[in-house]
Amino acid sequence: MKYIAPITQWWNKFNPRQKRNLVISLVSALICVVVIVWFTTRPNYVTVMSGLDDNSLGQVQQQLNTLKIPNKINGTSILVPKADADQARIQLSMAGLPKTGAIDYSSVKSSYAMTQAQFNLQVLNVLQQQLAQTIDQMNGVVASQVNIVIPQQSNMFVNNNQPSKASVFLQVGTGAQVSPSEVAGIQSLVAHSVSGLSAGNVSVVDQNGTTLSSQGATSSTGAVLTNSELSLRQQIESQLQQQLQGGLSQIVGPGNVVVTVNADVSFNRVVSQSHSVTPAQGQSTGLPTSQQITKSSSSSTGGAPSGAATTSSSNPGSAVYLGSAGSASNSTSTQSSSTTNYDNNYVNTQTTNDPIQINGYSVGVLVDSTNKAITPQVLSQIKSYVQNTVGSMPGQKNSVTVSTVPFQHTGTTLLSPAKNSILPFAIAGAALLLFGGGATWLIVSRRKRQRGMAPEPEPVLYTEDLAQPNEADHMKRRVAKLANDKPEEFAKMLRTWLNED
Repeated sequence: MKYIAPITQWWNKFNPRQKRNLVISLVSALICVVVIVWFTTRPNYVTVMSGLDDNSLGQVQQQLNTLKIPNKINGTSILVPKADADQARIQLSMAGLPKTGAIDYSSVKSSYAMTQAQFNLQVLNVLQQQLAQTIDQMNGVVASQVNIVIPQQSNMFVNNNQPSKASVFLQVGTGAQVSPSEVAGIQSLVAHSVSGLSAGNVSVVDQNGTTLSSQGATSSTGAVLTNSELSLRQQIESQLQQQLQGGLSQIVGPGNVVVTVNADVSFNRVVSQSHSVTPAQGQSTGLPTSQQITKSSSSSTGGAPSGAATTSSSNPGSAVYLGSAGSASNSTSTQSSSTTNYDNNYVNTQTTNDPIQINGYSVGVLVDSTNKAITPQVLSQIKSYVQNTVGSMPGQKNSVTVSTVPFQHTGTTLLSPAKNSILPFAIAGAALLLFGGGATWLIVSRRKRQRGMAPEPEPVLYTEDLAQPNEADHMKRRVAKLANDKPEEFAKMLRTWLNED
């Protein structure tokens, strides 16, 4: 208290205008000191790498954050404090960053002492690095490593039939996911870069040890189709669920019904062929396509007398006529045959069924039992509405179940009326605060104008105060008692005095 009293006396020597100017000066000086200190102590950033793409910028910044080195990005460059620049360059080089730039075969060296196996190993190493660098450019892949195994020819006279194999290790970013189609693309990329390597012999594994590839190209394609089928099935279920949810909400009200849909969908492409033979229109035996007629005659002496026509044993369908000239013994025979080929209409029909076959729907409807408007008649209407919406095709087996259960309403829904009832009071309170603030500003501004217009009064020494020491002592005791008994009221009174000053 002994330090506060002199400061208070010194402060009371100034008039309000002088006090205001003094406060402004002190605040301005403090701000200047803070700005000067900030400019003199802030780190000086320098560029450690430039000309990087977005992927490389992210990798370099992630490595710097791991090393706890402050950094910031400026365009295609990355900056660090000057004191940490050398350490940052060394650490980034040890981590193999940045990974941009082309890897070519210029690093492959050959010499007379090098064997063919050593030369092939260098070429294979460069190829692995090229493939890894290409895979790193894929979205979601942070880093990758490619290992290729090519069987060596042990004997020049024996053909080694062992296939080449490869493995790809992927470090996938946080929250990223490599789709089956992207995995198939990686397999195809590696397989087409190595002679004698098939996509089925390329294994792809992520950092979690999960095998992303399948055992063969056929299975990989099947995996892509499976994901596509699953997505299509979910789309069919979601579309029907939204349609039923919207319609039932109009019947029982929003929030009183929940609909679940399960679709039985098959994706079997069925191709059927049929071959039918039918006669031409208006014909019973078909259309004649070819006809062959054969006739022959013969004569003999001393033959049998003339007689009736007979049939030939070699060709039962032809007639043989035997005749004679009078009663002489000479005879003449004539033979004829006719062969007709008929052709009919041939119809080849190939039918391809839709690969998407909906075998049926299983629909479950849950209705809030606490809603008094839900009656058995309403439940019957709901079931009828669902059945009509789902429809029924030949061969479909649909199942519709309607159940009533009590719903647990969330706290937000229950408190919404209370929030609505509080809103008018909040608006009234805000308006009252604005009105009070405006009135206070008007009063203060009016007092300031009055003080600026009227001259400051000269300090007057009242003789009555000197003549009445008992009254002054009594006032001091009252003020001290008020400060001890009611400090809050004393603080309010003191604040009022300061405002008046």
